[in-house]
Amino acid sequence: MACMLLTCFSVGVAGQNDNEKVISALKTNDPVALVGCFHTMVDLQIPGYRGSFSQNQASVILKKFLADHRINSAGITREGTNSDGSKYALGELVTGGKKYRLYFVTRETAGKQRVLVFKITAVV
Repeated sequence: MACMLLTCFSVGVAGQNDNEKVISALKTNDPVALVGCFHTMVDLQIPGYRGSFSQNQASVILKKFLADHRINSAGITREGTNSDGSKYALGELVTGGKKYRLYFVTRETAGKQRVLVFKITAVV
């Protein structure tokens, strides 16, 4: 019983750490670290861009976004698991004068959680 609880706790902490890597990269305005969390292809939706992009393309796009929108704060407000086994996180970003909603989906690939979907949408 104790081993089962320890295993469940370890899996939960590992998922949390993966999400924290994304948040940390956003807080430090580090597109290289952020894209390092991505799968080789990612569905990306941020102001001005929408589509499926390679890590290299996503890096260029996010570098521009983060240069134009310095992140003042970032955090996760909700996490969960989808019916297909992927995990999601919802959060909030605050830049100079705007608030954004953050949404991303991860799935384990080659032993690591990788971001498959990454969305930043303006709060109206």
